[in-house]
Amino acid sequence: MTRPAPDRRIADLAGTFVELRTALGRVLVGQDESATGLTLALLAEQHAYLEGPPGCGKSELAAALAALSGARTHTLVFHRDIRETDLLGDVLLSRHRHRGHERLRRELIPGPLLQAEIALLEDLPRSPGEALGPLLRILAERNALGQPLPLESAVATGPLEQVEAPIDPLEPGQLDRFAVQLRLTGLLTGGLFDEAAVLLERGAARESSRTAVRSTATPRAAVMSSATRKAAQRAAAALKVEPRTIDAYHRLLDRLRLRSADESASGDRLMSDRSFSSAALRLVRAHAFLRGAPAAAPRDLGAIRYMVAHRLPDEVQEDFDHILEELLGDPPNVTMTETGAQMPGAQSQGDDSDGAAAASPASDSWIDDQADLPAPPTLFGKPPPPAQVDPLLRALVGRIERGRIDPDTDPGGQPRGYRPLRDLDELIDADLIEALLFAEGRLPGAPRTFERKRKSAGGAVAVLRDISASMAGRLTVWSSQVVLGILRVAARRRMRVGYVEFHHRALPHQVGGRLLHRSYSRLAEQAGQAKAVGQTNYEAPLRTALEGLRGGSGRNRHIVLLTDGLPIIGDTTVRRERQLARRLGVALHTVFLGNGDCPPVLDDISLETGGLRFYGRPLTGGGLRLEER
Repeated sequence: MTRPAPDRRIADLAGTFVELRTALGRVLVGQDESATGLTLALLAEQHAYLEGPPGCGKSELAAALAALSGARTHTLVFHRDIRETDLLGDVLLSRHRHRGHERLRRELIPGPLLQAEIALLEDLPRSPGEALGPLLRILAERNALGQPLPLESAVATGPLEQVEAPIDPLEPGQLDRFAVQLRLTGLLTGGLFDEAAVLLERGAARESSRTAVRSTATPRAAVMSSATRKAAQRAAAALKVEPRTIDAYHRLLDRLRLRSADESASGDRLMSDRSFSSAALRLVRAHAFLRGAPAAAPRDLGAIRYMVAHRLPDEVQEDFDHILEELLGDPPNVTMTETGAQMPGAQSQGDDSDGAAAASPASDSWIDDQADLPAPPTLFGKPPPPAQVDPLLRALVGRIERGRIDPDTDPGGQPRGYRPLRDLDELIDADLIEALLFAEGRLPGAPRTFERKRKSAGGAVAVLRDISASMAGRLTVWSSQVVLGILRVAARRRMRVGYVEFHHRALPHQVGGRLLHRSYSRLAEQAGQAKAVGQTNYEAPLRTALEGLRGGSGRNRHIVLLTDGLPIIGDTTVRRERQLARRLGVALHTVFLGNGDCPPVLDDISLETGGLRFYGRPLTGGGLRLEER
């Protein structure tokens, strides 16, 4: 299933909002998530609520959105004496004569809310109830005095609930009027020390040239016209949502509800009524529109993270990405075919059971960019001899699934048993009686505390492919087929993948500066362009892959090494790399291709790290078969 060519005009419209997002990201240091959320809110024509401590930049970010979008804007600063007429406008009474009688005519002089395309509502919680009620009703209905409003988005600001202030926080029902809910934090509070350093440098630069800045300061220029903005909003609203995305949306809500009930007594804060679902799907469409997709896919459900600041318990919010990644790693209940969508339960048997490299169009479409993986490269213009890679893929799938099922120790996981206290920070999870005795010095030893565990989701695999001169010809074609098979296995499980080609040095293929990512099709295209040259070095690619995996967690991390010969450059025993792999819990799987003897170091690598050992022998009639060593 191939992706349709994007409409050039649609791509240009999406590009203007990408430019808006980039410009917003420059306004405040360290608030990229909020900039993205505001961009999606405007594109989806939804209201947004920004909360945070004083001085974190809420008002500046909202004002920048209004200025950069080119929208007609009005700012309302709320206080305890604000009235309904301050929002809607003043009523003018005038006398006029009609058929000999005098009548009073009631005319409304439109106020800010009736004229604005973007309304900035500063310190909304300070509003008295007699003004707040009509305002929230107008925001929900987008209609006042029988007239539709030109309002596209209202951006309100307010303090954090934890901040002591002589005002009452908004109730959940009032906050529900704002589809996008964003929580800004201070840079130091959020642990963003590098961003704080950048901000200090900027402040010093402004201080040194304060006079020049004041004399040359100009308003922010809009990055789009009103017509472009509205055309993009219409195009995003018209984007289709794939059936499998709807199915994934409902499954995501179910998981969030379950986790909310586990984490908090108020687990029903997730609003899942019609208004929430309508706003959520509009944001999902906007997310797909920004990345230039022809339809909203399951990965676009990530936009919902910008809606949950007051709809989910804090613990579930922090775990949202993990929950979504775990969901996307499961096979979807709706499969797409060329003739249309099948309902849940119509999925073909054994879609993932054997991990075969030959995937159906449905499983190909589960890849992040919706594109099919390319066919294996040809050999001298002829179809390549087949490489029977199923045994390797089945064994690899088994290891991956075992890593996904076995729970790992995680401080954010569910209690699965008890263990001795290791750190005073764990006292909050300790047995209450034992903790009291421990604090009084009457307990021999440490108190028991919960052992929390969480199932691994997603995971990561790095493929190291030998492209030295000895791999030329058929071995290049066969190793490409092995790489494509591994990519399909990873794509079905939403695993992050790293790809490193190596000869006398390592050649990592990064995306966005990262070795591990989910751009499967891009890696597949690169795998088909490999050229064999140079000599063999195991040390450099293993070190590169392990450094890329070092920052991850969990046991579901793998490295697959494809080679045909002995290493002759670097440390041929790769002793330090084997030790690092054991320390990180990374399994090193080795695949030896060719007719020669398998180097003993490959067996050592796999045996010491609990990895698989395979070799590929050319068949008499052509082709290659992979078998376990």
